[in-house]
Amino acid sequence: MASEIKPICGLTRTKLAEVVPLRTPYSAFVFPTTFCNFKCIYCAHSLGLEKMKEKYDFSRETMNLETYKKTIEQLCEFPDKIKLLSLTGQGEPLVNPNIGEMVGIAKKTNRFERIEIISNAALLTHQVSDSLIKNGLDTLRISLQGLSSDKYKEICGANVNFDEFMENIRYFYKNKKDTNLFVKIMDVALEEGEEEKFYKLFSDCSDRMYIEKMLPAYDGVEITKEMDAQYDRYGRTIEKRKVCPLPFFMLGVLPNGDLEPCDTIYKPIILGNVHEDTIMNMWNGQKLKDFWIMQLEGNNKNNSKCAVCCAANDVSHPEDVLDNDVNKILERIKGK
Repeated sequence: MASEIKPICGLTRTKLAEVVPLRTPYSAFVFPTTFCNFKCIYCAHSLGLEKMKEKYDFSRETMNLETYKKTIEQLCEFPDKIKLLSLTGQGEPLVNPNIGEMVGIAKKTNRFERIEIISNAALLTHQVSDSLIKNGLDTLRISLQGLSSDKYKEICGANVNFDEFMENIRYFYKNKKDTNLFVKIMDVALEEGEEEKFYKLFSDCSDRMYIEKMLPAYDGVEITKEMDAQYDRYGRTIEKRKVCPLPFFMLGVLPNGDLEPCDTIYKPIILGNVHEDTIMNMWNGQKLKDFWIMQLEGNNKNNSKCAVCCAANDVSHPEDVLDNDVNKILERIKGK
């Protein structure tokens, strides 16, 4: 078996409590688009645009190259390389017709240790694959929604020719050079007993594969409405985190250039816009500092967006937990 069964997240992590506040964020999530070609039953897009606007102040927009180039230029101003540039947001990245060029623009700066895309891969044609490979994409993470055309219809409401879909993935894997290809699927998208079928299917056409747990990632989605999970998406038992680690090590840039201190759909606070200020100024600014202090002092439930978000318990890792070091972190931040 060529492929490894491991979570598709980065596996080498620093203990966050020992290094915050960071002079350079570890991760930058730049949203190529907020359009999606799927409406997966566990995702906010299943609610439809009107409901998403009401619940999340969500709008559909695709990032233009002017905003993207300005964003990359500003990210390159940080004193250290950014560990991860993820061209991923609350939409399907391959919807953006410039996605290959976007990878290339960032790659040429040599200021990002890893450039990745998370995609449902339904738009991964041979031409798109060639462009991503040519422009130096480091990691492609593919999120599957089933192992058959019928399951895709059930989970995401889309007509997907599964045989053609698999052929496109195999084409990417066969022709990739230094790109890592990771595949994952939510447990809810598998029929009973299909775990081994999933592993076998991708054993020779991926570098890493994993089955993740469905979690209530989006407030208001019916299928996860009553869930109170005591585990994260990787199946690890967790204690609920009081402090969300995400804003201490990442940033999200929306298609219009707005900056948020995470990559969630909720936009708990907008720090500014890349057309009006620089990302480094916003990272070092009082607005983000106050947001950090609010988190550390246990007042995050006073933020209506943070109050319904499960990201702290979903995608952050054991090394990211800040709960046990709140006082010393506060001293560092207030003294900065």
